[in-house]
Amino acid sequence: MIYSNLQNLRGMNSQVSPFLQPDDSPVNINNADHAEEYGTLIKDLGYFRVGDQLEANKSITGLYNFRQTGAEKILATVNNAAGTNMTLKYNNAGTWTDIALGAAWDGFEDSKVEMEAFLNYCFFLGYDSTDDVFLPVGSLTGTTFSTTTNVTDMPQGKFIIRYRDRLYVLNCKYGGVEYPFRVVSSSVPVGGGITWTPATDFLDVDYSEQLTGAGANWDRLVAFTERTAYFYDQSTWKRTWETGCSAHRTIKNSGQFMFWVNYDGMYLSTGGQPQNIGGPVLKYIQAGNPRDFFSVVVGEKYYTYVGNVTVDGQSYSNCVIVYDIPTETFKIKELYNSLTAFANFMDSTGIPRLYKGATTGDVWQKSEYFDSTLYNADAVVAGVDTGHAIHADVEFAPIKMGEINMKYNVKTLIAYAEKAQGVMLSMRSLDKNLRALTPYKKVGQLTQYVNKFDINVDKGPLLQVRLSEYSKLPAFKFYGFTLDGDPYSKILKKR
Repeated sequence: MIYSNLQNLRGMNSQVSPFLQPDDSPVNINNADHAEEYGTLIKDLGYFRVGDQLEANKSITGLYNFRQTGAEKILATVNNAAGTNMTLKYNNAGTWTDIALGAAWDGFEDSKVEMEAFLNYCFFLGYDSTDDVFLPVGSLTGTTFSTTTNVTDMPQGKFIIRYRDRLYVLNCKYGGVEYPFRVVSSSVPVGGGITWTPATDFLDVDYSEQLTGAGANWDRLVAFTERTAYFYDQSTWKRTWETGCSAHRTIKNSGQFMFWVNYDGMYLSTGGQPQNIGGPVLKYIQAGNPRDFFSVVVGEKYYTYVGNVTVDGQSYSNCVIVYDIPTETFKIKELYNSLTAFANFMDSTGIPRLYKGATTGDVWQKSEYFDSTLYNADAVVAGVDTGHAIHADVEFAPIKMGEINMKYNVKTLIAYAEKAQGVMLSMRSLDKNLRALTPYKKVGQLTQYVNKFDINVDKGPLLQVRLSEYSKLPAFKFYGFTLDGDPYSKILKKR
């Protein structure tokens, strides 16, 4: 044996040279999980539809787990069938049911709706960037929507967040005037209600960059522009970081950790100076439009949807970057559907679930390995559609065997897998200037626990193995591979 790859614990890293790539860090992990069972690559599960379709081929513009005492529900906003009005629905035992809005949101189609819970009410605001209009504000308790209860004089805005005993609206409009640099706060609750006085209860940033979002953690409100961040403790309002955020919907907490994304990367803070943790997937971030990204934390994973991106000549459709918090590692997922929103919904058993709103007018739930029923395809509609095959693709670290100035003749590859499911392995020699231009050659298909293949691959100083599988079959488990061969020749220096 001249090489073994039997652990891939560090997750993917597409940002280093072939000569620096750690052996236990694949270049790419797509639709496979390296952190579910350490040392094993397991194919990702798919997702299934939640209830019926909300509105055919209309994008879900807002998705929120409204945790009202005794009446928890998942809320979604979507255009009506005619595409003229915005509607609000909740999942009523599998049927997405309209909540009566009167004419409050008529003519405000396509608005990106933001929601926040406070005092057993859900508060609504939003913005349509295409038409440059702000959604009228509203509140909800149970299934009763109001444009007056707790929202009289509340400013319209792009973002809303609860901090301590108040609600805060950012990037506002009131009195017919837009205030993109302003944060307006509600009153402290009195008798179970709040009031709004935007003429006096506000904070402003420095009038050069509009507010792009906010989060709350460490007993602080954190308000972002694209280049800066401000801290507020209801006493002191100060500019703290020269690190901004591109999209409010990427700002998520997991315990002491706050995550967000901008054009320079993916960030994490525990209250101190932010750390850019996104290096291993920076190409995927910079290939997208961070202003359109959105994220969620479910099961100690930070999911960020980046959409359609092209990285190193390879196109990825409906791509999600997944950061595993305990192991501090990355992978990506390609999905069948184009998404528009995420939500963390806690089911009736107390288990948090990943909900996804899509352009099809559906809400989907991600299948998990611990579920009693496993969905091995994307976009499964129970009793109607078995879904779409999932393409698992793992490109392992380039193999540096022995002396770097030697070429090696690899004779045998032995791969180890449980539930092999016809996984295909291929291999290539990196002898060209551009890695993307070096084609892979088929090695063989896995059919048993130990699989031995004779190798016929071009000779070179760097070799690379790739795993690929495309099906609706149950998840495979891939443990790794070993190579056997002999030195072939010295690489001659050109004069």
